[in-house]
Formats: sequence, C-alpha cells, structure tokens
Amino acid sequence: MTARTLTFFGGAATATGSMILLEAAGARVLLDAGLFEGPRARIAAKNREMPLDPAKVDAILLSHAGLSYAGRVPQLVRHGFRGTVHATQGTRDLAAVLHTEVALAPEGDEAPPYMLADVVAAQAQVVGQPYRRPVHLRRNLVFEFADAGHILGSASIELRTGEGGSHRIVYSGCLGRPGSPLLHDPEPLPGPVDTLIIGGPFAHARHPMFADAQQHLATVITETVARGGQLIVPAASVGPVHEFVRTVQELWRRDAIPEIPVWLDTPAPVSFSTLLRLHPEAIPRGEQAYRTFGGPFDQALVQQGGGEGGRERLDALDTPAIIIAPSEMGDTGRAAHHLRRCLGDARHTIVLTAFQEEGSVGRQLLDGATSVAINGDTATVAARIEAMPAFSGHADGEELRGWIRGLGGPVRRAFVVHGDDLAVAMMVTILRGEGVRDVIVPREGEAFPF
Repeated sequence: MTARTLTFFGGAATATGSMILLEAAGARVLLDAGLFEGPRARIAAKNREMPLDPAKVDAILLSHAGLSYAGRVPQLVRHGFRGTVHATQGTRDLAAVLHTEVALAPEGDEAPPYMLADVVAAQAQVVGQPYRRPVHLRRNLVFEFADAGHILGSASIELRTGEGGSHRIVYSGCLGRPGSPLLHDPEPLPGPVDTLIIGGPFAHARHPMFADAQQHLATVITETVARGGQLIVPAASVGPVHEFVRTVQELWRRDAIPEIPVWLDTPAPVSFSTLLRLHPEAIPRGEQAYRTFGGPFDQALVQQGGGEGGRERLDALDTPAIIIAPSEMGDTGRAAHHLRRCLGDARHTIVLTAFQEEGSVGRQLLDGATSVAINGDTATVAARIEAMPAFSGHADGEELRGWIRGLGGPVRRAFVVHGDDLAVAMMVTILRGEGVRDVIVPREGEAFPF
C-alpha cells in the first residue's frame, strides 16, 4: 500500500497560513494555500519562504478565498506550481479580487509576495467546481465540495482515498453561522469519518443572535455619529464584511441609524454585490440578486474609496463615515493607515469583526492596550474599541458543536487547526465531549501517517 500522510505547514497552532499537504494514491495535494497574517515582523519571513517545492505539488483544493486560506496561490505559481487549483466557482471569482488586492499593495508597504502577472497566471490554473460533484484526482483519490456557509464559495472538503474509497477525510474549512440572512447554512456531511480536520478560531466564543448584533451595531453607529466620529473597520472589502454592510443598509432603511456613507478603501474596485450577482445560487433566495433597492445588494450608502487620489480624499474627511479597509488585523495595508490616523481621536470607533491573531494590532486593541506600534510609529489609543465577531462569518463554539453532531459519527481521529491556544483548547474539549477519543493538535511542519 502506498504511504498516506498529512503534513501541516500552516494553520497549525495559528489561525492563518492554512496549508496542509495530503499525500495519497500517488498524488501530492494541498488543502488550502494561505498567507500568514499578523505582526509584520513575525510573518514577513514566513510568507517569503517556501516550506515545500511547489513544482512537486499536483493539485490545490481551496476551502475558500480568504487570504489566510488562499492568498498564497499566485506565489506558488510564481515558484513553479503547474497543477490545477480546484475551487468552487464563487471562490474562484472572489480569490481573483483578493489576490489582486495583495498584488496592488499601496506604496510604503513591504513588497507583496507576488505581482499582478502572477495573479493572472494563477487564475488560468483555477477550475471552478460546483458543490457536491465528485472529482477524481487519481483512481483512488476523489473529493467533493460542500457549502460551508462562511463566505461566497466557502466549502468543506470531503475526500475518499484507497480501494473503494476506504478512508474518508472531512476538512471543515471555515464554517459559517447558521441562520445568516445572506448565505446558506453550513451543509452537514453525515457518515463515519476516519480523519476529521476541523478549525474554529471562535470555538471559545458565544456569538449573539443576528438580531442582537444588529442592535449593538445600531447603538455604536449612532453614538459615533453623535460624537462626529468615523468607524474604522479593518477587513477585506469583499467577504464576510458584506453582512456588516448589508446590516448598515438595513438599519438605515429602518431609520434605526442616521445616514452615513460606507467607504470601501480597496485597490481592486470590484464590489461584493457584483460578485454575488454572478452567483445567485450562493444565497438562500437567489432572486434577491437582481434587486437594487433594499436587501443584500442595496448600495445606496456605499462608495468606492480606492483608485487615484482615494487616500487623500478619505484622509480629508472630517464628517461621520464608515471606512472599511484591508487588512483584517490592522498590522498592514490600508487598515494600518486608517488606524494610525484615527486611534488617537476619541471621536472615532474601531470595529473589529475578524479573528485577531495573538500579537497583532487588533489583538492588542482588544486586550486594552493604551498604545500600539503601527509600521514603526506609536499610536496612542483614545478611540473606542468594539469587538463584533458576530459579523466575522465564523461559527462559534455551540455552532461548531452542532455541525460535528451532524456528522453522526463515529469520528475515529480529529486534527484541530485554525485557532489560537484558547480556541484550539475549546475545540478539543468540544470534540472529546462529542465522543472523539483521538484528538491531535498538530504543530507546524508535523507529519502524520494514516
């Protein structure tokens, strides 16, 4: 029998840099290919080095388009990967935009890990696959995607390897929240599981209901506007933040908040609404994709802040506004610029929706830091800091437990990835509480036969 191995190059003991090498049936397949995110000094070298030879990888399977999961694909192509990238059709299109944002990093940032030409070359190697269609990578290696409900195109990945598909692997990817007004619920994958790979950066959390999260947001916006301040939201301009934007629009239409512009400060002028309209199958009521007033595609308050002169225009704003800017943790990119500009002013509010890696600017703000270092400058913290993980698109602990129960079982062995120490420890507790006896927390570079 050919040796079968899982090697964890990223997403192990951290929530970013997801990259798992599966060796089975004579193939070398990557599950995800993500960039590390967090403190610049800590991640720069990790994102430059290649932990494996891309030319010896046969295929890449992407769970979704987030940079922590798919952001490295153009870099692997740049360094010799010539295989096929398999992704859902939504992930294929969304990744093209997010990869472009990386390649078009603003001046002053560290050189990006790849250029626009690499993004174009990588996109030519991506094959969009529908959900629940088996794809054979080798005679004894087949996979299919299932809707993970996290962002447009997000997927859990089911693989079967061995004669007759004797070993079943389920990789959760990033599981979303059930009950989202915008996306389908995470799809169950019932049946016995030989190897489960599961992540949950908010496994330790309990998110509020969507209605409660909306009310909290309404209060924060109203109070910030009353102070004459701005809300800075470090986040990719396309992705989970669209639920945040949709909520702002809905609150305004209901007169629950004052009118306030929502600026998307991104170098890639493609709106998430445009992408969703290309994929009406991705939302529970596809006909909403063709409405322009109200609902998830309402753009009445949204303005594009990227392009020539965009930064100067936003810097000159002295009236209430919501500014959404990458990156999610505030260490780099346009988010770092706006944090440096606004943190010292008590009128403003910083809204953190994404998971914040330990040591990142965002995590320091959540932990109550009175000052933070951003790109070599020290910024005093006077602005209000608000955590709103309900808009992160990530399932919380109880929602993850519900998805695990949907497997039905038994689960013979589980690997816990994508989280800090607290989230990983809680995910281990949840799995053991659900009867999984063999639970492993891999470290970066560790390999496991199966």
